[in-house]
Amino acid sequence: MDPVIFDFLKKIGFISNSGVVISSTKELAEKTELSQQSVSRYLIILEEQGYIARKRIKNGEEIILKEKTFQEFNKEKNELEFILNKDRVIEVEGIVFSGMGEGSYYMSRNKYIEGVIKYLGFRPYPGTLNIRINDEFSFLSVIIPSINGFSVESFEEGGRKFGGIKLLRAEFSNERCGIVIPERTHYNGVLEIISENKLREKYSIKDNDKIKVKIFK
Repeated sequence: MDPVIFDFLKKIGFISNSGVVISSTKELAEKTELSQQSVSRYLIILEEQGYIARKRIKNGEEIILKEKTFQEFNKEKNELEFILNKDRVIEVEGIVFSGMGEGSYYMSRNKYIEGVIKYLGFRPYPGTLNIRINDEFSFLSVIIPSINGFSVESFEEGGRKFGGIKLLRAEFSNERCGIVIPERTHYNGVLEIISENKLREKYSIKDNDKIKVKIFK
């Protein structure tokens, strides 16, 4: 989101009452210390992008902050909390979905198995639990791959070359697990979770379930 527009949206949020602002563009310009022309332009952009709804009323208009706005606010809150947080744990929330079935094949390769046993301390179930990171945690999609982890170098097996992976220590429902970050991936904004157990069966997890996982820096 454009930072100038987002700054304006935050100013509206500050002066709103339960997510609603009743004002004229002139009054809003005074309250936000912007020109009336800029306020009108920003409101049009925010409405077009689905952040607000507007309704004409006597002597002005009613501006309603929509769910998309609060998702954006939560995203910034999480970013700031991450920056200020000195703990060595990141908590991420996402939605479970079925992948292309590659996890079972790859996590059956001896080199990967040896790496997981060596660095994470368990023999992985041959498969991954995939979650798509929720929007308010999407900023972590860039941060997580940069966390120092344990590398398993690329290798060849059965005449086929397998790419390297990074392993991160993690925890789901108080159970030790790991995050696999491939050098090459088909997914963006996705975490691939491994464990010694089949997590779907053990915890009765289904597609579209919302779960949280802790990642250790």
